[in-house]
Amino acid sequence: MAQSARLARSDNFTAGVLGAAVVVGLGVAAVSYSRQRSSGARVHRSLDKGANLAAYLREHLTGADAAIQVVDRLRLVHAGTQEGRLFAALFDEFREEREVVRALLEEIGATPLSLKRLAGQASGAILDVAAGGERGDLSLFRTLEGLAIGVQGKRCMWRALQSLFGDQPIPSARTLAGLEAMAVRQWEAIERQRQTLARATFRPEHSFRRADRRWLPV
Repeated sequence: MAQSARLARSDNFTAGVLGAAVVVGLGVAAVSYSRQRSSGARVHRSLDKGANLAAYLREHLTGADAAIQVVDRLRLVHAGTQEGRLFAALFDEFREEREVVRALLEEIGATPLSLKRLAGQASGAILDVAAGGERGDLSLFRTLEGLAIGVQGKRCMWRALQSLFGDQPIPSARTLAGLEAMAVRQWEAIERQRQTLARATFRPEHSFRRADRRWLPV
């Protein structure tokens, strides 16, 4: 019974974390594109594009809220460990990036608030409660994998903004290229830790060899 409950908790946690990662990485793939007006007036098209950008940034802001809540919990759970140091660094950097996105929204005259963001914050609170997992637990490995996916999606956002704004100054001590470089470093750090945990999560202490189409202990 205890084992079944633990596996159920792991699966539920995983679904939440991967959901948060999709929000971070893909912006829920639900940017609201306004319908093309038959008049095709230029001012209306411009307003539509501005609304699209605001929606896109808010979706990433929603994902950042959830991711920050998750790593905040994990940095406390794993304090003093290699994983804990990684989560603490991500916590600080994710918050910095969230402030940049919020400031960009203000720059274009849009509010960072939305019903989707409120819902995302509520989901993040649920993830915060469920976050955990010891070294070797599948939930911890999946958390790292979900964060890696999300960070890659965030890098896509910074690259898209570079295409839009070029090297124009942004409300940040970093440039857009610098923010992309930070996302790359985050992914590399998460991936190193994920690979470190792979053996502890999936393989016993002894090695295996392939024989008769089965994996057998050496």
